[in-house]
Amino acid sequence: MIKLLVTGALSQVGSAVCKQAVSVGMEVIAFTSADLNLANAHQIDNVLTQYCPHYVINTIGYAHVDKAEYEVDLCYSMNRDAISKLAEVCANHDVPLLHVSSNHVFDGQADHPYTETHVANPVNVFGRSKFAGELKVSQYCPKHLILRVSWLFSAEGNNFISRTLNQMQTQNQVKAVCDQFGCPTPATDIARVLIAMVQQVSCNIEVWGTYHYCGAEVTTWQGFAEAILAAAKKHPATCATTIKAVTSANFPAQAIRPRYSVMDCKKIQSVFGISQRPWRSGLVHVINCLLESRKI
Repeated sequence: MIKLLVTGALSQVGSAVCKQAVSVGMEVIAFTSADLNLANAHQIDNVLTQYCPHYVINTIGYAHVDKAEYEVDLCYSMNRDAISKLAEVCANHDVPLLHVSSNHVFDGQADHPYTETHVANPVNVFGRSKFAGELKVSQYCPKHLILRVSWLFSAEGNNFISRTLNQMQTQNQVKAVCDQFGCPTPATDIARVLIAMVQQVSCNIEVWGTYHYCGAEVTTWQGFAEAILAAAKKHPATCATTIKAVTSANFPAQAIRPRYSVMDCKKIQSVFGISQRPWRSGLVHVINCLLESRKI
């Protein structure tokens, strides 16, 4: 039986990974950020010594893109320094590390999907910290898999869907940015991908490195919001009737966002046989879960 140690067990991806791993018969040792301090190398070492996992999947990270612009030290301490310690300890124990990263490592100036060989050039603090973490993982832990994902959503946590639904329940019209492009990705699909990667590397294939995965179909935040509205209309408490398109310039934020965040997923298809799934079916499930939990 494959034994996984999962960090960030209460995060959107972490909780989904734990459920997916158990469903395929893996043993899971789950740690929340409160249970395991990744800034403490001694604590990480003790945990790996005690539990002897076959793989570590890290889903902990600072994810507040706007707040990162003025919480720079905290952002780097979590996304670079802590990950560096985790990578070093994993390497010392010869335990492969799977680490979740972000499309924010790219500047968004491309006119075609980003491949793993594109040069990273982050435009905000969050992106720079995530890329710095990637570099530490690849530097200190030779047996690593870095999975870059984009526009993450789930029925848990504070994400675009939950914020948009809150507005739709009180406003007739909701604003959404129309000039940023990307691919929404359900956390459950990211979990499916990570567990599939573990299953394959457990067969002793040497495929370490960086990979991209995101949901199939490019859209904008406006298009994503329109899909949310279409699914939410089935629930009677939805007040919104339209989505108003606004440009990035008219929707100011603390952090610059990449204009184009579409990632090429051919490598993960070629190496692991993992295909992209349409994000719309996952979206309907998430919205139903969210609204039913509110007894709407």
